[in-house]
Amino acid sequence: MSHIICPQLTCSLGRNGENSEQGVRYIKDGFWRYGRFYSSHKPLKYVFPIDADELNRLDLFHKFLTVAREGKLYRYALNTLGRVPKVLDLGTGTGIWAITVAEELPEGGVDVMAVDINQIQPELIPRGMTTIKFDIEEPAWDPLYRDCDLVHMRMLYGSIQTDLWPDMYRKAFDHLAPGSGYVEHVEMDWRPNWDDTEMPDNSSLKVWTDFFITGMEKFGRSVKVEPEETRHLMEQAGFVDFRQEVIKIYYNPWSTERQEREIGRWFNLGFCLALEAMSLLPMTEQLNETPERIRKLCSEVKKEICTLRWHPYCKLYVWTAKKPMPKA
Repeated sequence: MSHIICPQLTCSLGRNGENSEQGVRYIKDGFWRYGRFYSSHKPLKYVFPIDADELNRLDLFHKFLTVAREGKLYRYALNTLGRVPKVLDLGTGTGIWAITVAEELPEGGVDVMAVDINQIQPELIPRGMTTIKFDIEEPAWDPLYRDCDLVHMRMLYGSIQTDLWPDMYRKAFDHLAPGSGYVEHVEMDWRPNWDDTEMPDNSSLKVWTDFFITGMEKFGRSVKVEPEETRHLMEQAGFVDFRQEVIKIYYNPWSTERQEREIGRWFNLGFCLALEAMSLLPMTEQLNETPERIRKLCSEVKKEICTLRWHPYCKLYVWTAKKPMPKA
């Protein structure tokens, strides 16, 4: 049986999240639970940790997502506008996407506002970027940029109250420039499929996915991907020219195709590191599982997805749509 070893990422940050060399912010207002550090700002609104391990994992996922999209940070051509584009990055996390956008465009070539409920972005950021601590579930987005050329959302499922998504798209629409503003929304459908081979008996990955989806549903912050519903909500908000891109994401680098193998390698590493962080609160608080049982399940999932005999995959969705000019 072929196996790979899930590599371990050496954390460059201390346990408390401090790193003076990197200028990473340390959130003091938080609490420890099940060995992980969570934000106490509007507690359990964001149900995942914000400790050093998780910040590194978020940056690693940025690398995975960039590889999966063949180096593209966004679909919209920001450098062809003939003016400085204005970008809103919602749920920015560590800010790595916004930082990369600001660094890759020429100096003075972008004005990007990175928004998150937790200010865990570095204190040292490039010119052309600003950060703001703000809860995007608030009824009004008055502090945020208007007339934007791009509103970017990535991996926000699980962070937004399920019934607020229609309002989220409406507010994104309101903050875009008419006739030229685009929204781009990137999400992962965690539900596994199996390619070429049968599903393992009593698949731990399948069990974990069912638990995770159910736990997040009970938290009222769904992670389910429903493409047609997304299209409907965007069009209901006023968007036009809806486009969808679907990328196949293997859980391990079994493939003989170079790009699929590279994606699988990065996703395998990121997912192995993410499992516990994604599982603990949803499964303990909502499914009455013990931390010990959850960690055992996570260990079994890692073993399964690191076995090259199995070819499980999930799907990455990229949705874009445009704000039209108002009708005369």
